[in-house]
Amino acid sequence: MLLKKQTSIIRKYFARFSIALTAVIFLTILYISFATNPSDTDVIKFQLNHRPSPRILCLILTSPQYFLTRAKAVHETWGPRCDRHFFITEYPQNNNKSEEFEIAKQIPIAPIKNITAGYWHLTQKSTLGFLFAYENYLNDFDWFVKADDDTYLFVEHLKAFLSEQNSSEPVTFGYNFKVIMINLLHTV
Repeated sequence: MLLKKQTSIIRKYFARFSIALTAVIFLTILYISFATNPSDTDVIKFQLNHRPSPRILCLILTSPQYFLTRAKAVHETWGPRCDRHFFITEYPQNNNKSEEFEIAKQIPIAPIKNITAGYWHLTQKSTLGFLFAYENYLNDFDWFVKADDDTYLFVEHLKAFLSEQNSSEPVTFGYNFKVIMINLLHTV
């Protein structure tokens, strides 16, 4: 009789314990599903994929007049998330503020000579930046990214996208800007 009573008590405790454990597990799953941001789950899925993260060299076009504002902001936010980043710019002139020289010492500027200053020479600046990357870092990185100093780049999202791509194939991603020339002179 005593054995049946003890068995009955053990069953009751076990049943209560099982219900409590099930409730805790259910509430934990519910909490995780509601508390987790969908982008967090994407990062978790990406990390569980066990693919090596692609190595990215970011080349950021800027000018000395933007060292204190745009270049500094990039260097303090998304720039360091790249595996390495360089600012592609003409060297500051002697008439610039001492503050610009101080920030120029703190940010990584690619040592490229003879960059022509001005908006109309962005193609030259981009070409020299890629040539610098090719000559010095071709075997160190999987991808080379060209950005401007007024760009905000989500490097983690870029790496997730690039991890699905073949870095051995020569390819560009982005928008190919097409210049449309309109003949403003109308001959009658």
